[in-house]
Amino acid sequence: MALVPRMPCWISRCRLNPYKSTRHLQTSSGTQSHDLPYPLFPSVSQLLHEKGISGADVSKIPASGPKGRLLKGDVLAFTGAIPRDYSSNLSAQISQLAHLDLSNIKVKQTPTEPQAKSAAAAVTALPPSSTPAQVSLPISLSSVLSLQERLQKTLGITIPLSTFLARATDVANEVLPASKSTSHTQSSDALFDEILGISPTKTTAMNPCTSRGNYVPEIIAPEEYMDPTLSASPREVYQEPDIIDILSGKSPPSTSTSTSSTRSGESESTSFDSTDLDLATNIFSIQVPSADRLRGETFLERLRDVLEDEPESLVF
Repeated sequence: MALVPRMPCWISRCRLNPYKSTRHLQTSSGTQSHDLPYPLFPSVSQLLHEKGISGADVSKIPASGPKGRLLKGDVLAFTGAIPRDYSSNLSAQISQLAHLDLSNIKVKQTPTEPQAKSAAAAVTALPPSSTPAQVSLPISLSSVLSLQERLQKTLGITIPLSTFLARATDVANEVLPASKSTSHTQSSDALFDEILGISPTKTTAMNPCTSRGNYVPEIIAPEEYMDPTLSASPREVYQEPDIIDILSGKSPPSTSTSTSSTRSGESESTSFDSTDLDLATNIFSIQVPSADRLRGETFLERLRDVLEDEPESLVF
């Protein structure tokens, strides 16, 4: 059996320098210049290879990188793909914006006395908040009830009346006249869409003076609307005094009186003859600011049109 000679210790302890070997491989390529202080980036080497730039021409490319490094922008500027001053301008812009410039900040001057008085007068000149108004409209549900019966007989399905009312309310709230009681020129939804960069819808672009409402009507029977004592429970009409109120000398609040006065105030806006209304007709009412009365009336009229004339559109 042949003996393998042992490797000398000085050879086994010898290590190759990885940087020198890498440097030798990179400088041996045709696209590397010996004048560059640092090896090329892989992206720059790939770009030089794609553009077919020889190693002799690499030294002719002005380097704008840190410590004289050659960047991709330098190669692109050398080939004419981008302007020659693009890299230098971009570097100058980055260095300029690298620090916060606070040299142009000026202290705000305190307003003089006439300006302060004019500002206070403008604040006091704002109109007071408008009082709410009750808007009511009788709406017949006979078409909805008839459609319910037909769906039950033909398809065997039953859609609750509350579902019809919820869908009709959503449709009636879609495009209403813009509110006059608020000082905002744009709704919160429009401002949010503008922040996100969402283009306005076709309806909003054509009708900028409209917005979506958020009304939920109150449904009252005609008899209860005319006579509030019928809708009030016996406890609301007459509430027996508490023994503690009697001993302390406090008089109990008159629930029936307040309820009657509230309903009478509401009925002053709109009055209906309950004898002319059928059993399927109910009074739909909402409370709106006085300036938005037209907006509330438009909502109720649209709700009536959907429930009486187009109940089929609420099925799906």
